[in-house]
Amino acid sequence: MELKRPVRVRMAPSPTGDAHVGHARTTLYNYLLARQHDGTFILRIDDTDTKRNTEEAEVGVYRGLRWLGLDWDEGPDKGGPHMPYRQSERLETYHKYAHQLLENGAAYECFCTPEELEAERKAQMEAKEDIKYSGKCRHLTEEERQALKAAGRKPTIRLKVPNKLVGFHDLVRGWIEADASLMGDFIIMKSDGMPVYNFATVIDDHLMQISQVTRGAEHISNTFPQILIYEALGFEVPQFAHFSLMLKEDRSKMSKRKGATFVGEYAEMGYLPEAMINFLAFLGWSPGGDDEEILTLDDLLEKFSLEQCSVSNAVFDIKKLDWINAKWIRRLEAADLAERIVPFLQKEGFIGEDYDLEHLTKIAQLIQERLPRLDAVKDFPYLFLEPEVPVAEIEKLLKDKDAKAGFQAVLAAIRDVVWEEKEIDAAVRAVQADLGWSNKELFMSLRLAICGGKVSPPLFPMMEVLGQERIVQRLERAVDQL
Repeated sequence: MELKRPVRVRMAPSPTGDAHVGHARTTLYNYLLARQHDGTFILRIDDTDTKRNTEEAEVGVYRGLRWLGLDWDEGPDKGGPHMPYRQSERLETYHKYAHQLLENGAAYECFCTPEELEAERKAQMEAKEDIKYSGKCRHLTEEERQALKAAGRKPTIRLKVPNKLVGFHDLVRGWIEADASLMGDFIIMKSDGMPVYNFATVIDDHLMQISQVTRGAEHISNTFPQILIYEALGFEVPQFAHFSLMLKEDRSKMSKRKGATFVGEYAEMGYLPEAMINFLAFLGWSPGGDDEEILTLDDLLEKFSLEQCSVSNAVFDIKKLDWINAKWIRRLEAADLAERIVPFLQKEGFIGEDYDLEHLTKIAQLIQERLPRLDAVKDFPYLFLEPEVPVAEIEKLLKDKDAKAGFQAVLAAIRDVVWEEKEIDAAVRAVQADLGWSNKELFMSLRLAICGGKVSPPLFPMMEVLGQERIVQRLERAVDQL
């Protein structure tokens, strides 16, 4: 199905927290559509839920999406031809269109109290009837309405729902329809004068000339009442696309309350934005016949299409994200990686505000193959801080060997050597031949003395990076303690 042109798509999060991974995926898909078709990508803030929305959360949305490299053309912070872009600043507009629906008879005021509505709902449940509003306020006379207002009743506004099938062609799922008569007359304006989500969304999408509304499958149920609102107002209905649901590994719904679900949390854990974009793209889309799994944003701009989006639930597989992230870390230039690990090193107290970026670049190159995430630099304290000498482990490893004499021989061999990996390697192996020690005995004992543990990057490249002075100091300290 052809896309309506010009392409104008939007992302409209509610600022109740930082950018959610579900929002991030939808933002990515909208961004790709806009850029592929020389269209416009709009960020709108749906902040009519005054109890839950915060300015801090709105800033968090901006921060998370920009960290991913996804920017927008129009929005609260950028302006544009359809300002304002916060729903809380558009209330007069919603009141205008609600009044229009009242005037033309497509909507009516409802004075039912929450208690009355609950009693009606319970009666329907007991009678095993469809749960929907009975419509009893539809036929109130003007005198009855005025009397209720005089008694202090504040009305909601409900749309008159027709008895018909309502449907649409989903750009991902094909034709979908529902029986509107099962909905009942639904509220479009609350008694406090605030619009409900579906009403405000329709007004804004129309006025902002949104051509395609693309979002998660959880919004399919919202689409039917939205279409009825479009029709009641005489607005052109946009195209819709609903992507697969995003589930946790246990197949439960992604929850903001359990586990990491915000983009900022993944940034803090050391995932690269390139890896997150790459991973999120595959949560509901595949390139079709292409086995390549490491894709840049430019690759996605070339390959992405709605036709290849899946309707099957997408599982947020953290192991797959780790794998993609590790691949992306290996693709980085060492100098780039060095700059990216700085905040993680500072968080661990390994470096301060003043640091040698050239030396950090050498360290980055040394550990690059061993980093699944940037925060894994915490596993390499010995590259920055002086470790304790595990004397007992060294003695256990060498058993009847003279550890002190062995280390003294290594020290004598490396004090004046040209400090390069090959020269260090040759000098240490010459000592090994003289001592008659096995690789494990010499190399592991040196690793213990230098790193304080048995696991480290390759010994000789690490010795070169740490520098001659530091290696000599650590071995001398080991000699003193053995």
